[in-house]
Amino acid sequence: MTSCRLFVLFVAIAFACFVPGVIEGRLFDPKAPVRISNDGDVSNDESSLPGSESDPSQTSISVDAASSESTGFVESSKSGSMCDHIRPDELPEECSCSEPGPFALVIECVKTFNSTYFNDTIGMKIDLDPCNENGSRLSMDVTEKEHHVDYPIVGIRAGESKNIPIPGLAMIVPGVGNVGLDVAVLIVGNPDMLRLKIGLNACAQTSTDHLVCASSIPGVANILPWYILKGTYSFGDICESNRIKDDSSGNVEESTTTILVE
Repeated sequence: MTSCRLFVLFVAIAFACFVPGVIEGRLFDPKAPVRISNDGDVSNDESSLPGSESDPSQTSISVDAASSESTGFVESSKSGSMCDHIRPDELPEECSCSEPGPFALVIECVKTFNSTYFNDTIGMKIDLDPCNENGSRLSMDVTEKEHHVDYPIVGIRAGESKNIPIPGLAMIVPGVGNVGLDVAVLIVGNPDMLRLKIGLNACAQTSTDHLVCASSIPGVANILPWYILKGTYSFGDICESNRIKDDSSGNVEESTTTILVE
C-alpha cells in the first residue's frame, strides 16, 4: 500500500514538472517574429502578426515602398522634352511651344499691340534647332494679315546678333518720324549654354545717322521691345543623346557593310 502511494506521488510530481514546459512552449512560438529589446532581451513580437496592433515604439519599413520612392526620384530627375528646356512657363501668354521632331522645337505667337502709335496684331513662328551638327541655329517667320506681310528669316546661326527690319511694318512717332518694326535676334554659345534673345523691336534712323530704338522712344518704350525668349538655356543632354544615337546608327551601317563585303 505504501509503495502504491509512493508511485502515485511520483506520477503527480512528474506531471507538475511537465505542464509548465508545455505552457511555455505555447507562449513562445518559434514561427513568430523575434524582437530584440533595448536591454538585450529576445522575445516573440506577436504584435507584428496580422490582426494585432503594432508597437508604437517600432517603425516598419517596406522595401518595396523604398524601392518605389527611389525609382520615382530617378524618373523625376531625368531630362524633360525640348519644350521643357526653354521653361515654357516663362513664355509670354500669347505663345506656345511644340516639338515637330525629337531634337527641334517650334514656338508660335500671336501678339496684339494696342497703343497710340502701334495698333496691330503680329504673328511670329520661331523654329529652333539647337542640336545642329554645324552649330545651333534658328529660322523665323513673321506675319501680319492687314498688310499681307509674310516675312521669312532663315539661316541665323550661333554667334549672331541682329535687328532685322520687317518690310511693310512701321509706325509714325511724332518728333521721331518713321519707326520700322524689327525682329531682334541674339543667339550665342553652344547647346550646353545657349543664350537667346528673340522678339520684336522698333528702331529709327535719325538725321544724324544715329539709330534710336524703342526703349528710348517716349510712347513706344512701354510696348517694345517685346521678347519671346530671353535667357540662357541648356540642351546639352538632349543633343548628346542625339549624337550617341547617330554614332550607334553609323556603327550598325558599317557592320552591315562589312558583312556584305565578306
